[in-house]
Amino acid sequence: MSKTFKEILFAFRDELTELVDEELYGEYDYYISDSSEGKVLAVVLPLDESEGVLISTLEDLGLMYIGTRESRPEDWLRNIVTEPFEMIPDVIVDPGDHELRVPSGKIVLKIPQGLAFGTGLHQTTKMCALFLKKYLYPGMDVLDLGCGSGILAILSKKLGARRVVAVDNDPLAVEVAKENALRNNVDVDVRQSELFSNVEGQFDIIVSNIVAEVLVEALKEAKRFLKPNGLVILSGIITQKLYLFEGYKIVDQMVMDEWSALVIEI
Repeated sequence: MSKTFKEILFAFRDELTELVDEELYGEYDYYISDSSEGKVLAVVLPLDESEGVLISTLEDLGLMYIGTRESRPEDWLRNIVTEPFEMIPDVIVDPGDHELRVPSGKIVLKIPQGLAFGTGLHQTTKMCALFLKKYLYPGMDVLDLGCGSGILAILSKKLGARRVVAVDNDPLAVEVAKENALRNNVDVDVRQSELFSNVEGQFDIIVSNIVAEVLVEALKEAKRFLKPNGLVILSGIITQKLYLFEGYKIVDQMVMDEWSALVIEI
């Protein structure tokens, strides 16, 4: 029997999207669905985790708490996506196990919609993927810092990276990333680590899709883990927080909705 979780439900309005993303992104798994009474935000928590602080925080943002219900992944994941979709040009994400006829030159990532961030749906993941396609050349070494589901590490390997290390401080994410690497038949070194604490060696590219404040902390150590002329690809930055990266050499930038991604030379 699959594990049971709980969903904390709130009445949702589109004008609150930016505030909700900034508060929840990288911290919680959540989705928005339509109901007969309007849009509903569902935040997924383990059964034993208290929801009191979460409810207070989101009510302060202007959302109305409407209830809590128990669910299993197979219940709430149906509300997200089950069919393959093109995350970026020539990169298809298959959340199931579909028999796909894939045209030559396209990449398929088998990434179930699960309880680790990185399904391919979020703008921040898409921007990282676009930058990886642009800057990653076969034979490069890549570090995925805060790997979540492992989607960017797996994409890096399929783009031709030689060595790929994927780290996350969340044991659940580490477990999921390992499973996804096996599912995609790629060799990715997945390990638990607080940022660089369990990382050794140097890389051509460090990619990190986490919250802006943590990215700033990571940049303080990143140079030790970069090869000469290496690049850092950062995403998960609410546009209003771009000022945190002033003073760094930004060689490329992308914006999708309220989110920004950067390519930095250190």
